[in-house]
Formats: sequence, C-alpha cells, structure tokens
Amino acid sequence: MSGEFGTTVWGRDWVRLAEPTSVTRPDSRLPKARSLARREQVHDVELAPGVVTASVDGHRVRISVPQWDHATLDLARDKGRGDDLPDSVHAELPGMTDVSADCDCKQRKNPCLHALATFYEVSRRLDERPRLAVLLRGLTRTPAATATRIPLGLLDPATFYGD
Repeated sequence: MSGEFGTTVWGRDWVRLAEPTSVTRPDSRLPKARSLARREQVHDVELAPGVVTASVDGHRVRISVPQWDHATLDLARDKGRGDDLPDSVHAELPGMTDVSADCDCKQRKNPCLHALATFYEVSRRLDERPRLAVLLRGLTRTPAATATRIPLGLLDPATFYGD
C-alpha cells in the first residue's frame, strides 16, 4: 500500500477496496489506477449520501455505498468536530461492505481501472476531510457551526491519527 493514499483509517478503507488483502497475486492495473489519481485524472468527483460519481479518461464511474442507520450516523456525528472525525471512532462504526462500482467502459474486470482510480481519489479526499466518510454513509445535514475548539494541549500527537 502506497504512503500517499490511505494515510488515515478512513482513506485506508477505500485503498482496501482497490487492494484487498485476500488477493493471491498482484493486480497489474493498480499502478495505472494510482497514477491516474496522482496525476489528477479523476475529474468531476461528487460525493453524496450513498454514492460517488466521477469521470476518468472519458468514462463515467458510479460507486454505490451502503448507508448507515440513524443511530450509527448520530454516533459518528456526535464524535466529530468540523471536517475532522477521530480515527478512534472508526472502530465503533460498520466497515466497508457491499460497496459496488459501475462504469460505462468495456473492461470485463470489476472493479475496472476507472473505478480503481476513483477509489484512490476518494481515499485521498477522505484523508484530507475524514468527515466525508459520514456524508457518504448518509449524513445529509451539517452540524451547527457552534462547535467549540479543542485546545492543542489536550491532543495526544501519538494517538491523534490512530495506528
């Protein structure tokens, strides 16, 4: 797993969609998919509750993400501040199962190269703004902007980003 994608547990979930640990041999498409994301060739990316859409090399990608129930969304909403969502919350929430990707290309393998590149791009975006992980799972309203700031002295740098 490359160090530029999946630097948080939230982004790592999306890298694992592209690079599952259960594979028995390397996927020759992964370097090209990472390169497409790295060179900003994944365009028109939209993250909305339950869906990610993007355009890669002229092909439209649509990724469906199962939404969480209200209790799970409330838990995630209550634990986060602003765009941040502590890595410690990750263990309390359901994992990335039943994610499906569709593309209008003719590649037989699923997920295709374009979907893989989109996985990497979503990973990078979640690394930058972990709160987007909750948006993808069904959060539709934003919390009030009255959140209090956390003094830096209260943060533990050793555990701030998890593992």
